[in-house]
Amino acid sequence: MKKENSNIVQYLASKNEIGTLLPLVLMCIVTTIINPGFIAVDNVIDIFRTTSFYLIVGAPLTFLLICADMDLSIGAVTALGGVCCMFAMKAGVPMIFCILIGLLAGAAVGLFKAWIIVDCELPALIVTLGIEYVVNGIVSITTKGMSVNGATDLFKSLGQARLFGKIYITIIVSLVIAAIFQLILTETKYGRSLFAVGGNPETARLSGIPVKRRRREVHILVSVFAALVGILMASRFASAQSTAGSGTELTVMAAVIIGGTSLFGGSGSILGSILGCLLLAVISNGLVLMRIDSFWQNLIFGIILLISVAIDKYRQMLFNKV
Repeated sequence: MKKENSNIVQYLASKNEIGTLLPLVLMCIVTTIINPGFIAVDNVIDIFRTTSFYLIVGAPLTFLLICADMDLSIGAVTALGGVCCMFAMKAGVPMIFCILIGLLAGAAVGLFKAWIIVDCELPALIVTLGIEYVVNGIVSITTKGMSVNGATDLFKSLGQARLFGKIYITIIVSLVIAAIFQLILTETKYGRSLFAVGGNPETARLSGIPVKRRRREVHILVSVFAALVGILMASRFASAQSTAGSGTELTVMAAVIIGGTSLFGGSGSILGSILGCLLLAVISNGLVLMRIDSFWQNLIFGIILLISVAIDKYRQMLFNKV
């Protein structure tokens, strides 16, 4: 019996997602007890909708962190993608090309960012922080701090329409993206090469993996999907806001790390990132439903995140002992 219990503990401790799942379940139970409206269908769908925006960029960010890189420019690129798309739409450009323009703007930032970090070998933290300020400045100057309107009805449907009258299209889009990224990460040589790059780049290089190319690819990928989030947010609100992605970079990165992806590279999973994004959405929604004063929300939010990290650290220690 003791051996059987030890095997169960070892199995649970080996799962990166446990550190996220426990606080998520606890938060759901506490919020439901305080306000049963938490489990109402409309509220649950709203939580999933919020999660979807985090997850669309969280999936490629998981790839980036696995490669032992980081990106603090996500928020600015999110705003840029939406603004470029809406400016094009306002000028009468067909919707599909407007979306492509927004994505290309994100790709351009990602390419520039990858060149400085990978080829010029400058620290990602400083580079992406600098790009965040530059891109935010460009967005503020071009929009003069005002929202960009002109969304067509068809464009609005991307972020506002529901399937079967309930499920938002963005939720479906995020799940499809997450499924694709999960398959790439676990079932392909490309996915395994990312773990190798993050785990030991020199060994990966000697084994024939193009380390620099992989790092460039994931940097560009993150920026493209950040721009996509900006486009979908512009669709949801029928206008592009210059502050649309404010704070997104830290929120999504926290979600991915809480989900079990190592900040030092070499480990992580899309499933963990899904749970991490869901946890942050549940916390934000739950604090509002519990009618906690806005002045206290950031404090409680931070405490819950620290507890999640502590649980994950304890899980790792337990796994090493077992």
